[in-house]
Amino acid sequence: MASTSNFISIPEAITLHQNKASIFLDGSWHLGERDGRKEYEAGPRIQGAQFFDIDDVATIYKEKNLPHMMPSKELFSHAMDHLGISNDCHVIVYGTEGCFSIPRAFYGFKAMGHSNVKVLKGSLKEWMDANGPVETEKRESFHVKDLDLSKDASYKATAAQNVVDKDFMLDIVNEKNKDCIIVDARSAGRFTATEPEPRPGLRGGHMPGAKNVPFNTLLDDENKNLRSKEEIVTIFKEAGVDINTEKTIVTTCGSGVTASWLSIALEECGRDPSKIFLYDGSWIEWGSEEDTPIVK
Repeated sequence: MASTSNFISIPEAITLHQNKASIFLDGSWHLGERDGRKEYEAGPRIQGAQFFDIDDVATIYKEKNLPHMMPSKELFSHAMDHLGISNDCHVIVYGTEGCFSIPRAFYGFKAMGHSNVKVLKGSLKEWMDANGPVETEKRESFHVKDLDLSKDASYKATAAQNVVDKDFMLDIVNEKNKDCIIVDARSAGRFTATEPEPRPGLRGGHMPGAKNVPFNTLLDDENKNLRSKEEIVTIFKEAGVDINTEKTIVTTCGSGVTASWLSIALEECGRDPSKIFLYDGSWIEWGSEEDTPIVK
């Protein structure tokens, strides 16, 4: 059972920042008009923080329009070298107000084998409200296209761990794999196909046998922090999910971002992280393929 939190409080993080004991990364991503990279470059940002773009440090599948898929270990390693991050660095990822992507950036690091990473419990605004050090001048962020991938990287990443693909999910829904439970983080309307998908061209509905735990139900009334362990356990239970099941829980959502909220909530409740998987392609892949069964 997990015994420590994946979150770090703002006062603790400020102390680490003052002691230069951590590297801070803005992992902001938005589905819509906001651009996390442009906001980072314009400022303000945590003093000395760099930008981690989940859409850029990613595997690009030319035959499929799948965003922010987990990168190869080689690409991630070169990105870490460019950011000045070694395998033993303490990394803290944070986001701007209203950003729900930070657990995804966190799991990007965890999947690639970086264990010393935390999520800031609070947004950039709350950091500033607590008088955390910031910088306001414009600053450029790096792009993967600027990396020299021909050289050997100093950082040593692993291949993505606890991340599964469509074939793995097909085995679950076709009952070839009976040791997994699928939990979908999308809204109830999208899950039941009574609301349209935000991305055009996707079918509505859900995977056969999947349970629905909309990610925002796990957050407090201000949509900022996770609810208490007791509340989270109850929410999963009411959705038909026993968080202590011996089966592996596979989280999914629209594109693999908000599913990370389910994963991190399960860990915060003490679930063994080795028994929590993430479906990387999520609904943007499942809902666009012809060989994937869908329930409405």
